Parts: sequence; structure tokens; C-alpha cells
Amino acid sequence: MTLAQPTSLSALAHHPHLCQTAWDADGHRYPGFFCPRLSDTPEEAYCCHLQAAGGSCCTRSEFEALYQINLSALPPPPVFRGPGPLLALGLYSLLLVALMTADLVHFCRGRGRGRDLGRDLGRDRA
Repeated sequence: MTLAQPTSLSALAHHPHLCQTAWDADGHRYPGFFCPRLSDTPEEAYCCHLQAAGGSCCTRSEFEALYQINLSALPPPPVFRGPGPLLALGLYSLLLVALMTADLVHFCRGRGRGRDLGRDLGRDRA
């Protein structure tokens, strides 16, 4: 029984702990999972699809030997850096604070008017 090869070696190298869904030659589907599973040791933290039906977890050295890749030599995956994302997060936070403040002011004014209105109605009856 042979499982389908991963679609992208680059994706597998940057996410070696994720075993993606695979199909065998008979069309049986094996759902994806993260390594290590509860039944695996902590050292078996890398996905090795071709070793068993449905994939299995293996050690780093087994992963590198199976896919002929050196994980230490790979550049880290791109991360959003620079002032852009931080500025966007800051502006979004300010918007949330402004909306929460406006809601609080509206709530407090509404409660205050309700009390004054009730007092005025009581004076008119007397």
C-alpha cells in the first residue's frame, strides 16, 4: 500500500509537525493529524507519511533521511515584521477603545435621563 506524496516539499519542510490528509491507491482516505500524537514519544515530533498506512510520526533524523532535507539549513518561514502590522493593530485597538467609550457614555446618559424623567413625573402629580 503506497500513500500519495505530499503536494509540496517546501510546505512539508516548513510545517514538519503536520501530517496532511492522504489517500492510498485504493482511494482510502487517511485524515490529517499533528505530531506527536498521544501514542508517540516526544522525540517523534515529525510527520513521516510513507512509513505506514495513514502516516506516522518519526524523529527528526528519520524525517530528514526520508525526505532528504536538512531542516537546520532551511530559512525560517516568513513572519510579518516591520511597522505596518503593528500600526494596523494599534489603530484597530484605538477604534475598539473609542467604540467601547461611546457605548459606555450612551449607557450612562440613558440611565441618568431615566431617573430624572421619573422624578419629574412624580413632581407633576403632587
